[in-house]
Amino acid sequence: MKKYNLRQVLLFCVVSILLVIGLELVVYKAGYHRQVLSVLSKAGLAPRPVRNIPTPDEILPYSSILHYDSIPPERKIKRTTILNTLIEKYSYQSYLEIGQGQRNLNFDWIKCRIKIGVDPAKRFNAAYQMTSDEFFAMNNDTFDLVFIDGLHHADQVERDIINALRGLNNNGTIVVHDCNPTTKEMQIVPQQQNTWTGDVWKAWVKLRSTRPELKMYVVDADHGCGIIRRGTQKIIKLPENLTYKALDKNRKKFLNLVDVNSFLKDLKGDLPSIDLQYP
Repeated sequence: MKKYNLRQVLLFCVVSILLVIGLELVVYKAGYHRQVLSVLSKAGLAPRPVRNIPTPDEILPYSSILHYDSIPPERKIKRTTILNTLIEKYSYQSYLEIGQGQRNLNFDWIKCRIKIGVDPAKRFNAAYQMTSDEFFAMNNDTFDLVFIDGLHHADQVERDIINALRGLNNNGTIVVHDCNPTTKEMQIVPQQQNTWTGDVWKAWVKLRSTRPELKMYVVDADHGCGIIRRGTQKIIKLPENLTYKALDKNRKKFLNLVDVNSFLKDLKGDLPSIDLQYP
C-alpha cells in the first residue's frame, strides 16, 4: 500500500476544500442552489439557515443595522441608525443635515466622508450658520443623503424637501424626521410642549398626494423617519380639512407607515441571503 507523508495529506485537504468552495460558488451563481438544498434536505443533510437576529443589547446606539435579518420589537431604533444604514447600503459619500442642532445628538455619529450641517443658531457651530432657505439659495453642491430636521412647520418642511430633491444625486435619499406625531398636542404649531414634532406630517402627506414620481414611506421609529427616493407611488386622496383626527384615523395609509423590519426588507430587496451554518 502506498504511504503518504503529512505534507501530501495536508495538500490534498486544502485542494479538496478549495474545490468544494468553488463548486458552491458555481452552483449559487448558476441559480441551482435551491435545487441542491432541496435534495440535501430530503437526505437529511441540508445546512441549517441562521437568522442574524441580535439581542437588544447587541445593537450599538448609532450603528448600521443593514446586516441584521430582523430587529426585536423592544429595541428602539433612532434616526442616526436609519441614516447610517442607508449610508452603508448605498455607499454614500456626502451628507447634508438641515437643522443640525447639538452635534452630539446625531451629526457627530454619522459615518460619511463628507458631512455638512446647516443651522442658524450660532451656539451649534454648524458649517453654515443660516436658514435652510438661505443655504439652498446659495448652494451649488449635490448630496447623496439629506436629513431634514429643521423648522418643523409644514410650509418650511415642504420647501426643504423640494430644495433637497433639486440637489439630490442619482440614487440619493432624503430622510425627514418627526413625520409621525402620536398625540394631537405633539403636532400643534407653535410648539406647546417639550416633545414636539410640529406639523411635519402635513408636508409629508401633501407630497404623498401630489408626487407620483417619488417613493415615500415612514419608518415607525424615533417619531417617524420619512424615506424619500426617486421611484413611484400610488397617489392618496386627502380630505379637504387636514386635521390630526384625519391623520390618526388614516395613519398607515397617509404616511405609508412601515416597521423597522420592513425598512430592512426594502433595502435588501436585491441582496441574496446566504447565511448558512453547516452541521
